[in-house]
Amino acid sequence: MKSIALAVLLATVAAGSASAQTASFQCPAGGTRFSYTGDGLEKVNTAAGQDGTVCLYDSLSNGKAETLRVYGGLVGSVDAQGESFAKGLDLKALWPLKVGNKITNTVTVVGRDGKSYTSTVTMTVAAYEKVTVPAGSFDAFRVEESKADSNGRNIHWWAPAVSASVKESFPDWRTPGKTITLDLVSLKPAAK
Repeated sequence: MKSIALAVLLATVAAGSASAQTASFQCPAGGTRFSYTGDGLEKVNTAAGQDGTVCLYDSLSNGKAETLRVYGGLVGSVDAQGESFAKGLDLKALWPLKVGNKITNTVTVVGRDGKSYTSTVTMTVAAYEKVTVPAGSFDAFRVEESKADSNGRNIHWWAPAVSASVKESFPDWRTPGKTITLDLVSLKPAAK
């Protein structure tokens, strides 16, 4: 009986220490290169700087060069629709990241079809956990992003050690009901 109580106590302490973790916002050093693959996608993001709480990247996505803006280190944008969505979120309120932090915002965007769409988006720092990807194992915050009018959700595993997501999962816009998962496969630190 004592061993069960001790096991419960140790599990509670271990869970408490993980949930007590925090991370301050920062972008990766300029020149750091992140390579991701998954579900037929290949993406290489090279950190190019910072604009307030937006991390800037030169991105090559399946051979297409893009400028990628990652708001709050979490929500990426490469076009006007993405910009209006990301700007509608109060991502600063999630930082410093800590398990339990949560924001809910109503966002209106103009879609590629020219119509306005309004959605209530909730982002929650759900866990601090170890995630293993081809580039290695990382302690990461799991940040879940859900829309009130959708069953799908985006999940970002943001690792303080590299100041970026090391894994992302999101609905496939091409195939309803399918989820795409991108894993960090290599990381090349900025030259010193």
